[in-house]
Amino acid sequence: MNEALDIIATALLAGAAAGGQDAASSVVRDSYAGLRNLLRRRTDSSPESAAAIEAAEASTDAGALAAALAEADLDDVIELRSAAEALLANLPSRDRLGQITLNIQGNQIGDGNIQNNHFG
Repeated sequence: MNEALDIIATALLAGAAAGGQDAASSVVRDSYAGLRNLLRRRTDSSPESAAAIEAAEASTDAGALAAALAEADLDDVIELRSAAEALLANLPSRDRLGQITLNIQGNQIGDGNIQNNHFG
């Protein structure tokens, strides 16, 4: 599969997921909307391609979405890829979100840890 289409598919799915959260910044929502609008303009002449992309995006399957993008035969993906990369750059990364550290008779670093303490 084309690397540019994989990046675009990843950005569409990540933007859709992040955009639905209350914590999503306006920059993320605007970047996602910009990418979607650009993609809509590229698929205006082919309602079938637009519908296939919409269905693949709704399925949250990156492979299916990249395949639908490839089937749409988009002329030039440079602008789409740039918009996708901008969206991905604006998404909060795990590093920027930070980690939780618990200090209860020991240290835990990360998310989803379980610690059982037995005193006495």
